[in-house]
Amino acid sequence: MTDLYIETVPYTEQGIKNFEHEFDLKPKEERFPIDFPTVYIGESIKRNINYSDQIEAYVGETNWIVQRTREHLKGGENDKLNQLKGKGDMSLHIIAHKKFNKSATLLIEQTFMNYLLGDPKFTGIDDINEEEVSGLNNGRSNDQPDFFDREIYETKVFPDIWKELHKRGIVSSLSTVKNSPLFANSPFKNLSNEQLKAKRLIMDRIQSGVMENNEALKTKILKVSGAAGTGKTVLLSSLFRDLYDHPFLINDGKFSRKSNVAMIVRHQQQLKTYKQIAKKTNMGNIVFDVPKFISNGKRFDVVLVDEAHLLWTGNYGRVNGEKWLPDLEAIMNLAKVVVLIYDQNQIVSSRGYLPENLRWIVETADGVNLDKQWRIDATEDTKQYIWNLTHFRKNSLVSPAFDENYHIRFFASGREMFDEIKHRNEEFGLSRIVSTYDWKYSQGSDPKNGDKYWMIRTADGLELPWNLQLPDVNKQQKKSIPWQVIPESINEVGSNFTIQGSDLNYVGVILGPSVIWDEENNSLGIDPSKSQDPEANMKPSAALSWSDNDRINNLKHIVNVLMTRGVHGIYIYAEDKKLRDKLMELGTEMS
Repeated sequence: MTDLYIETVPYTEQGIKNFEHEFDLKPKEERFPIDFPTVYIGESIKRNINYSDQIEAYVGETNWIVQRTREHLKGGENDKLNQLKGKGDMSLHIIAHKKFNKSATLLIEQTFMNYLLGDPKFTGIDDINEEEVSGLNNGRSNDQPDFFDREIYETKVFPDIWKELHKRGIVSSLSTVKNSPLFANSPFKNLSNEQLKAKRLIMDRIQSGVMENNEALKTKILKVSGAAGTGKTVLLSSLFRDLYDHPFLINDGKFSRKSNVAMIVRHQQQLKTYKQIAKKTNMGNIVFDVPKFISNGKRFDVVLVDEAHLLWTGNYGRVNGEKWLPDLEAIMNLAKVVVLIYDQNQIVSSRGYLPENLRWIVETADGVNLDKQWRIDATEDTKQYIWNLTHFRKNSLVSPAFDENYHIRFFASGREMFDEIKHRNEEFGLSRIVSTYDWKYSQGSDPKNGDKYWMIRTADGLELPWNLQLPDVNKQQKKSIPWQVIPESINEVGSNFTIQGSDLNYVGVILGPSVIWDEENNSLGIDPSKSQDPEANMKPSAALSWSDNDRINNLKHIVNVLMTRGVHGIYIYAEDKKLRDKLMELGTEMS
């Protein structure tokens, strides 16, 4: 690692002076890294009243580390690095590499923001209820387009730097960070060229939409669409951060002011993640669930809506009937521009069926479509195989081709699949069992027949409680920790309500009795009479018509959501015997 240089110095005038003096008598060719591009991390540590350390960070990059550090030191209280001073002991980690250039240091700086956000050492997710400032004090990120040897910096140089910092106890392990939902949804991710192009287009249309709507004109709707795993949420998170960090000036009547932004999330587990991101990056209280946003009644310039296909169109007893409006309509009344993250194939509840006027608004909304699959780490053939299977395509029940990066396996026993998922969780973390909603479950009601929990019981004897019931899981949920990262949730079975929008390393999917083998089309099929899902099976209040085909589509979408969670692999057990036998036949052909 002779190309890599890492030095930690006190963040003081004397500290940087001593560092500079180390190189005074060296010839120019040996003055690495003092006259070379560097990345630096300012780290502040203070002891909380409960005697645990609170660690906060700021990341920067420069061509002249001594001069830049002195600029920070003289920058006063508005300097973001100086804002960490006074909170505890402060160090500066200086990182240089002989392959660094300007594009590389900007990329490494951005990557550090992304990883430090997901590192629990830096005001981690356990601190979400504490009245404390952020764990990462950076402002706007620096999205980098492709440049020469970019892949080397991403796959070799940065991991080497991080591993060395981990050895020195400065950061957590790479695996710990990558398993964090904050990392998965980080606004500091390096976007792909497709995502960068989409982001710039949406940002331009947001700004023009706000400018055009200064006198309460018609709300502008923008839409980011794409299948599960195509990077919609990462794009939304990046938009959110940029709109917060760099609001544009607008003229409201007789005065000018900065634009404002809010994030709305109906999915409860994703809501927890976004609130953690806002807390850890010091963004304030601008992340809302739908009812709170509507009841507050505050008007925003820009409102971003994650998983907008989950918005409700019926009242369902939530709001006074005289004041009630469908979610989307109520949101539009409180925003100049609304950006929807929307996937028609992830509508899993009849609550989200749109009346004709709102359906027309969504279908004709201006925006972008993302189509490159990012979640699943597999070959294009494997990605297509999973897409065909989860979209119930004809002749999709065939043996998958071998893929050394992605593991597909069919099980004859639910118990054996659970054991294998536990092994994967011990080895890689973030591996869980999920299931279609084919066993009874009701929040807030005690199960019958003497059971302590609502249970899933498979034909081969697997017995596990449904999600969010174990006491330790409930305790961690109250700290706003998402279900999939709670250690004890390995002993529960997740549903689409807990896992939609989230990543797992390995997912074990129980296809309940409602999922069958469609022999005529040689694909997965649906028997809606076997489903226990009340929301998928209920008649929507807003739909102009309702049929068994609508119910079946809801249930198909649930299968799609569950089977597209795995980054590195999917394990499948089918409760229906004919389907299970068919899958095991395919498994035999694979071996």
